[in-house]
Amino acid sequence: MAGRNEVGVVGGGARVVQANSIGQVIPSGSEPVVPRQLRRPVVKLVGRDQPVRYCAERAALPLLVIDGMPGSGRRALAREVSWRRLADFPGGQLYLDLATFLVDGELVVPAALRGLLRSMGVDDSVMPPDPELAAWWRTKSAGSRLLLLVENVTEAEQVLALLPGGDHSVVIAAGRVESRVRVRSAGGETLELKPLEPAASAELFGWLSGVQIGAGDEVLGHCGGLPLALEQAANLVLSGRCPTLEALRERLRRSRDELTRVWPGGKQGESVFQATYQAAGAEAQRMYRLLGAYPAVGITAGTAGVLAAVDRIEAADLLTELVTLRLLGQEDGRYLLHPLVRDHARACGAAEDREEALRRVVRDFREVAHHADVAVMGKRYRVAAAPDTADPFAGTKDERNSEALDWFESHRRTLHEMQAIAMETGLPDAGWQLAESLAAYYFNRKRHADSLQVALRGIEAARAAGNAEAEARLASVASRPLSDLGRFPEAEELVNRSIELADREGPLVLRASVREFQGRYLALAGQPAAAQAAYRRSIELNEQAEEPRGAALARMFLGESLADEAGLSELGAAHRWFAAHDGRMAARALLAIGKLRLKLARPQGIEAAEEAAKLLGESGLHSYEAEARELLHRELPDRDRARAQLDRAIALYRWLGSPRADELERSAPDDNGGDGAAQA
Repeated sequence: MAGRNEVGVVGGGARVVQANSIGQVIPSGSEPVVPRQLRRPVVKLVGRDQPVRYCAERAALPLLVIDGMPGSGRRALAREVSWRRLADFPGGQLYLDLATFLVDGELVVPAALRGLLRSMGVDDSVMPPDPELAAWWRTKSAGSRLLLLVENVTEAEQVLALLPGGDHSVVIAAGRVESRVRVRSAGGETLELKPLEPAASAELFGWLSGVQIGAGDEVLGHCGGLPLALEQAANLVLSGRCPTLEALRERLRRSRDELTRVWPGGKQGESVFQATYQAAGAEAQRMYRLLGAYPAVGITAGTAGVLAAVDRIEAADLLTELVTLRLLGQEDGRYLLHPLVRDHARACGAAEDREEALRRVVRDFREVAHHADVAVMGKRYRVAAAPDTADPFAGTKDERNSEALDWFESHRRTLHEMQAIAMETGLPDAGWQLAESLAAYYFNRKRHADSLQVALRGIEAARAAGNAEAEARLASVASRPLSDLGRFPEAEELVNRSIELADREGPLVLRASVREFQGRYLALAGQPAAAQAAYRRSIELNEQAEEPRGAALARMFLGESLADEAGLSELGAAHRWFAAHDGRMAARALLAIGKLRLKLARPQGIEAAEEAAKLLGESGLHSYEAEARELLHRELPDRDRARAQLDRAIALYRWLGSPRADELERSAPDDNGGDGAAQA
């Protein structure tokens, strides 16, 4: 009778049971088999000492989730941590790979629970219906001390449904969870596994391939610290397809697709990121594809909105979805795309969609860069017209200046990329306009190689756009870093070209500006008389154009070139104008006055230099502040004060990426009066 067990008598008086369900039958004299299902860990786990310690310190937790982007080694770490704890779980160690249930087409959680119950001795003939599986699992596991390792988790609810009963078992999960809060509410913690550091990447690649490699090698840069990518790169070496490191470098320059390929059964050759990408919603997939075309490592929600033509809030929601899927990282308000993830995203997108999206971003950066230029430099001659968009930089003049310089600093590399993209997408005007705006940053942060690259690209863009005025302007700008680098023939060629174009087609103010740059080139090239003539001509043209700022600039440089009492008079005139109109330039003029007073043995030289150093630092003009600190180190009689100035100068030069930092450290006297290195 259904639902009941009947007892009866058969021939000979023997009693039998007609059972509806009696569970597992264990033959007399045998013992239940304790499950020992864990996979062996990798022989050598590299660069994960800190995560292993993190897990060990949380051994008492009932749940530990090892999260991270695909290919980061989540499963390897989970297996290592689980294997180290075998002795802690006499009731058995269970293993589940949730990806196998996806392949089989079953619902993941019920299929996983049936697998666990089978491991605990429950026969399929008595397996409960799906709604009762979790309760049966908790009941069966409550009396045992179990370790459960679950791999390829894709959401928190999967793990929570598999938690054993009782208080003595532990679950270690590898994969991704969308809600750390849900994990924490169950008494667990989530560890986000990062890519390996360069030194650890070099060690792992060397161990896998048998080929030693430097931590800065190009191969490791392509792999981006992902253990999966390092393993695939090592396979290329061991298989003979890339018998040397140079062959491997050359192959990866062409394509890095092989670094993220997985080969499980029917999905041979599929990117490790493909399944995760397919788990995203349609709009998040579109955002992902567009991000593949974006050149910078990080992107803000605002820029992503421009890229995808959606508002900032919607962009932030889509980016958050991609973060949840571990296709993006997040740090300091920026969303980060691993280089290999970008490769995959780019491969998923259509070229025409990307091109129009990039044009939108180029235009947006061009407009913000123009506003930043104005915030830094104030009113000055510009070839580009002001955009009709709102100025994002607010506050006082000093606050706007500081915010704009910070914006340039944080977006500098992206702006370089935008210049190149402007040319590639048919926007040459945007290319030279970006160069003109970036000049405001590089006038204040002396990074000669970068400023030269930007200006030369701007010249190319101006020519492509047929804008002789912009070409003249940028040719003069490019002459400055060339002169600072001692590349005088190239500087002379650009100066002459800028004068030719300006005199033929430019307004008075441009003709005045290019002669100021001519004077600076001539001064550095050791031609002071010619430099002074150029400065005087610049002053004359600026006055004709009613451009007092340009005239004050030329006077300041003229005064520095004269380097005598007349020069001090010119510097004084320039300083007075700047003090009333431009505090940053007033600080620069004051530094020039301090230098010349010291040279002429006039009073107040050190005081002027000290005040200038203070003002330059407050204004964010750190290259000029470093120059002032170096001067004070040479001139101050007090040894301790002088050394403090030197230390500050070295720290500033190092922050600016200038080789001057190392030069000063090598030449600086030590505290005992000998030679030594300053501590920045």
